This record gives sequence, C-alpha cells and structure tokens, in this order.
Amino acid sequence: MAHANARLTLHGRLLLVSRIGQGMTQAQAAEAQGVSRATASKWWRRFREEGEAGLLDRSSRPLRTPHALPPGVVELILDLRRKLGVGPHQIAARLKMAVSTVYGVLRRAGLSVLAHLDRTTRQVIRYEKDAPGELLHLDVKKLRRVPDGGGRRKDPGWYETNTSYRIRGPLRGQDFIHVAIDDHSRFAYAEALTDETALTTEGFLRRAVTAFKAAGVTVQHVLSDNGANYRSALFRSTARELGVCLHRTRAYRPQTNGKAEAFIKTLKREWAYARIYTSNPQRLEALGVYLDYYNRDRPHTSLGLLPPISRL
Repeated sequence: MAHANARLTLHGRLLLVSRIGQGMTQAQAAEAQGVSRATASKWWRRFREEGEAGLLDRSSRPLRTPHALPPGVVELILDLRRKLGVGPHQIAARLKMAVSTVYGVLRRAGLSVLAHLDRTTRQVIRYEKDAPGELLHLDVKKLRRVPDGGGRRKDPGWYETNTSYRIRGPLRGQDFIHVAIDDHSRFAYAEALTDETALTTEGFLRRAVTAFKAAGVTVQHVLSDNGANYRSALFRSTARELGVCLHRTRAYRPQTNGKAEAFIKTLKREWAYARIYTSNPQRLEALGVYLDYYNRDRPHTSLGLLPPISRL
C-alpha cells in the first residue's frame, strides 16, 4: 500500500503509463501527474518490462544484509532461552554479545517475555477454544465521560477554566463499558452502561447471548473476573436460565481473562481515545460503528490477518 503522502497510487501509475502509451512524452505525463520525469521514466520502464505487475509496490527489504546474525547464532540464542529460561543479559554474557542484540532476536521470535513461556517446556503459552461459543470472556472497563466541548484532550487547560466539571460519583462521571468477546473467533459485543451492578450486568449477559445467537453462535460457557456483579445470585440464575456455565478467573490472575483485557486495550486505543470527541454522545455513537468494523473488516493478527467474522 502506498504511504499517505504518495503522489502515485496504483491507479495513478496506470494513468501515467497509459498517457505515455497514448503518445505523451514522459516529461508531459510527469507534469500532468505532478511527479518528476525520473519517476515517470521508472514506472514506464517497469511497465514495459513486467506489465501491470511492475506497477505494484515492492518490498523495501534490502537484497543483502551483510551484518545480520547468522541463522546458527539466532538458533543458539533461542535454544538457550528455551532450555535455561534466562533473560537476555545472561544469554548475552554467555555468548559475549550485546544485550540489545539478544533482546532483538527474542522479541522477533515472540520469546521476549518469560511470563509468556511455560515454566517447564519453555513454549509460548497460548490457548484457543475449538469452536465459536465454547467460551465467552466478559469484563467491564470504566471510562471518564467526555465533557461538552471536548475537555482536556482538546484543550489541556480546559479543566482550569471549567472547575464546575468536578463531577463526583460513578453515575454522572463515568461510562461502564461492558464487553464480551468470543475465545475462538474474537467476535465481540460491547455496550456503554451506567454502572456495573448485578442487575445491569445480568441484562448485558442476556443481550450479549442474544447478539451472538443472531450471529449464529450459541454461547456455552462464560469466563469473568471475581467482581461482585459476576458473583451475584441474579447473574448466576440468569446464566442457568440461558443454559450458560459460569467460570471465574483465579484470584490475582487477570491474565486468565487475557482476551477480554486485550480487547479493552484495543477499544481504548482505536475507539475511546482514537480521536478528539467534543461530547460524550458523540463518542458513544462511534462505539457501534467501531464494533461493526472490528468484527467484519479489521484484520486480526491472531487470525492470520482475517476479521473475526471469518471464523463464524
């Protein structure tokens, strides 16, 4: 994909070579496209040699990397990491290498965080249910509401001149973003609600199960943290009514519910704080649009760059 400021996209390159092919000189075609004559000459040469395939972007990776680590050294670093379970400083000392070099190798291989490796096998710990609906992860994220005008994200001095906005209490100052994400497909459902009481959470569970059913997914199990809303008798009775088995994470182990935590981070980065909102309703309205994009179009790295709906 061409970068944001590129003068020529694939369509522009096709237009350029077609103008030259129809009789324009390279200088005339370059001027019409707003590029240099050297650029026009390059794309015309590639088109003559390779056809339309020559107009596609090429990798910027160099043909040779003479200073790259030999494959044997890379394998030795990874082997020491798996066998000994030690950090880059100890590996670097053993191999008489720079710590930054060792860390770069581990990071590229996905082995840079020891907590992500099984303590015995040293393999990366990953799990995924076999089918959609086998396990639904639930969680709640509190977000400060956006004041009219945009608040400090739009104007860092906003709070100093609007001291009356010192809102107290959860019902007026925060939105509670309840999320549900399918373990297998990463298909997600979320709502911005006013609290995280048992009654509100029970209602969210009902609507989430209904939403997944509309997508062709029958929810069988639900995993949540140990919050009072999830431990309530009302929540348990609703789950029994819906035919859903409840599970809770181990105490002080939020990573057990890691997919929900990761989805919340994505929501914050790509929706809640992705741009400046001038009011809270404006941000809440954008939530539904983002969820539709997330489920149907956004490439997901753990799904081979396919969107979650591809697994339903």
